[in-house]
Amino acid sequence: MARELRDRPGITAEMLAEEFGVSPRSIFRDLDRLRDRGYPVESSRGRGGGLRLRGNWGLGMVQLRREEALCALLALAVAERLGLPMFGHETARARRKLADVFPASERRRLAPLRERILLGSPASPSVRASYITPDGPAMRSLQAAFVDERVVTATYTRDDGTTTRRRLEPHALLICWPVWYVLAHDHLRQEPRTFRLDRFERVDVETQQFRSRPQDIGLDVLARHGVRVEPV
Repeated sequence: MARELRDRPGITAEMLAEEFGVSPRSIFRDLDRLRDRGYPVESSRGRGGGLRLRGNWGLGMVQLRREEALCALLALAVAERLGLPMFGHETARARRKLADVFPASERRRLAPLRERILLGSPASPSVRASYITPDGPAMRSLQAAFVDERVVTATYTRDDGTTTRRRLEPHALLICWPVWYVLAHDHLRQEPRTFRLDRFERVDVETQQFRSRPQDIGLDVLARHGVRVEPV
């Protein structure tokens, strides 16, 4: 109900009753419960009246910028899919509460991003042993390019230690805990490739955009190697 009040200011109790299939009296009881829980529900009569949540309710109350809130939601979704042995139930509830205060346009933006973050099997002991913390500035640039669907030019270290300069389209992320990969179209090779995040040294975001195709880019390569994945 809080989401309806936020997204549809001016909605009436009768409209909510019809929406939820209950009586107006039930709606008024639920509105009182929301007020008791601290939700700033306002009501007014006459033309332009109705029910609404006070304008400063939502993300502004926790002072998160849009990208910060988006990152928090994605991080919670990833944690939820990893199946934490403790705090898993609270993680799911926190994600749902944060999603509830998102405007509808941002919720529509989040769904495709979740489909582009894939969860695979845990990394092998040998891969885990060689994995290091990825470079912070490079990851921030790669994150921005991933969300905004922009091409990047990156300095990348291959398995043999050779450093190369690659032009990539970051279509999807793959988590083989604790190792993260980006599934990208490699302009140098002209084919889908996987790149470990800890091997990026520098990432420059270009203005050129691409249309993400997570089901086409990389998934066929992973399937040929027997790697099973699913979206978060």
